[in-house]
This record gives sequence, C-alpha cells and structure tokens, in this order.
Amino acid sequence: MGANSFFFLLYLVAVGLLVTLHHTLFFGAAALILTLFSPKTAWRTFKAILFFNISVTLGYLFQLAVLHEGSWDFILLFNLRVFDITFLTLYVVPKLNVAEALSFSRTLQFLYLASLSQIGSFRRTYGDFVMALKSRTVKPLADREKRDFIGSMLYFFTKKALNQSKERAQALRARGFFDQAR
Repeated sequence: MGANSFFFLLYLVAVGLLVTLHHTLFFGAAALILTLFSPKTAWRTFKAILFFNISVTLGYLFQLAVLHEGSWDFILLFNLRVFDITFLTLYVVPKLNVAEALSFSRTLQFLYLASLSQIGSFRRTYGDFVMALKSRTVKPLADREKRDFIGSMLYFFTKKALNQSKERAQALRARGFFDQAR
C-alpha cells in the first residue's frame, strides 16, 4: 500500500469516526486542533459552510424556540461536525492524489476518473452558460428572468446527466465492465 493509499484510508477512517461519534466536547476539541493545523483552511471552511449551516441552524433554532423541540447541544454538535468534516476534506484531499490512492481497485479508480471527467464537462458547460448570458444582456436581469435562466440551466444539466449516464452505462456494458463488477 502506497503513502497516498494509506493517508486516504486514514482520512476515510477519520471521517467515519466524525460521522459516528456524538460528543460535543470531542468535536469542539477536534475543531480547535484542526484550526491549529491551518488557520487559512479553517477560515476557508468557515466561509464555505456558512450559508448552509446558517439555514439549517436557523431551522433548528426556530423549532427549539417555537415548538420547544430539540436541544442546544444538538445545534452545536451539528455545526461542529459539519465544520470538522468539511475542514478535514478541504485540508487533506488537495494534498493527496486520489486516483493513485484508489489504485488498489481498478473499478474505484475508473469511477473516480469518470466522475472527474463529468465534473469538468459540467463546469465548462456552466461557464459557457454564464458567458452566453453576460454577452446577451445589457442591463441586470429581473428576478423572474434570473429564475427562468436558473430553471433552464437545471433542466439542461438534469437532462444532460441522464443522457450521459445512459451512454456511459451502455459503453461500460459493451466493454464488460458490469461483468467484472459482479
């Protein structure tokens, strides 16, 4: 097992522990220790999860205040868990060559690389959509036009994902991939 595979396995074990443990003090200590590793990554992590956590936290606070259901400990535990797992991912994964770490399984390695290919394709298409919108609009869009544009993009990406998944499944089946996976 190479160094990449070992550290990737260690990362997966750490995430598994963070998902299964339910002790607020543990998550608080983990957040503090992780922040000491890289304050810059901690700040990036905080900014990355801020809006998601605020929306979920506000929902739980509303439930706690109005319905008197839930607990403060759960809200703190939830936010610390999201921070710790996100930080660990943002800190560790860029330092690893995940394709090399998955070299023990040709199937996992192939699926990882196919996923990266799909992400790259969608990222380029999204950039094309944004540039096309900018080149065709003179004044800022109204809220309805923004919603229509986003809705059209979501429809396009959903349709594209379904079509590409069918095509890739057929290509894999033709090459005997599913025969090997059994």
